[in-house]
Amino acid sequence: MSIATRSTSVQLTLLANRLSIGIYFVIAGHGKIFKTGIDAWMKSYGELTPPWLPMWFAAPYGYTLPFVEMLVGLALMLGLYGRTMALIMAMMIASFIMGKTGISHEQLPFEPNVILLTLLLLLAVTGPGRISMDTTWRRKR
Repeated sequence: MSIATRSTSVQLTLLANRLSIGIYFVIAGHGKIFKTGIDAWMKSYGELTPPWLPMWFAAPYGYTLPFVEMLVGLALMLGLYGRTMALIMAMMIASFIMGKTGISHEQLPFEPNVILLTLLLLLAVTGPGRISMDTTWRRKR
């Protein structure tokens, strides 16, 4: 396999990674806003909040979370500020892991968010790849 083919396959893999995680976040945010509703979401969010975290501190994060999920998901899909968006998403996923279950899961070997976290950290380190708005804008300058 030539270096060019490998490079193209890496770029396509980064694109697929960005698209799948971005779509996941957009759908999650959309569901919280339009399917569940913000009030119902906040009620379930209160149940997910760790008991040691006061609700007055956690509530602003809960209210903005669906909108931020949609915004960063869309930006990641486009490859817009790719490293930054991946890092923001990684911090969000880390907060979900801490607030929800830790790294254990009842029916699974470990929390699936750990997989998302590692993929997002990979994107934060590698960047969005050549097939992205970041690369397009750099070329125009």
